[in-house]
Amino acid sequence: MATPSRFSPNSPTMVGAFVFLTGFSMMAFEILAARLVAPFLGSSLYTWTAIIGSILLGIILGAPLGGWLSDKYRPVRVLGGLFLASGLVSLLAYTIAYALGPSFSASNLGMPILAFTFSVLVFFPPALLSGATMPAATRTLLDSLEHTGRVYGSLGSWNSAGSILGTYLTGFLFQAYFSTRLVWFTLALLLVLVGLIQSLRARRV
Repeated sequence: MATPSRFSPNSPTMVGAFVFLTGFSMMAFEILAARLVAPFLGSSLYTWTAIIGSILLGIILGAPLGGWLSDKYRPVRVLGGLFLASGLVSLLAYTIAYALGPSFSASNLGMPILAFTFSVLVFFPPALLSGATMPAATRTLLDSLEHTGRVYGSLGSWNSAGSILGTYLTGFLFQAYFSTRLVWFTLALLLVLVGLIQSLRARRV
């Protein structure tokens, strides 16, 4: 198989960029999630625990989903579809949070139950799709490269680098100068745009 050009949708450069963006957006959403929960359930150890737990649960279940999809369909196309779906679901998650928030705020149930239920309904679906990205990215490169360990290690580094940058920029800059709504919708729309472009370009591969 011919080696893909540097900027083709299945090249190491582009797939690494996709994985970087996945890590960046996931950590940014996780930090912003605390602000999204706060108007309805406050900010406490319960809410943080529920947010982190629901996102980790999504990543855990998303990984085998991404692997299954990538074995069943063309992984380069799966990657674009996951980005597109992740962006759309993230947009929907913000809407769901404000639609359900008032009823949660008025509920007499215990805070652990409220925080867990709210977080699973709002943050689990985007995390599920983001968790599916790494297997799809890995499978995409394994179509053109033979070094499995090197591929997975490189993508893991790109994902972690994106996560670190997303954490610092969101925590130190975005939350200080921009509204939660603006940052959330900008990231979600960016995922939609990247996913759409990747899906269209992947048809030629």
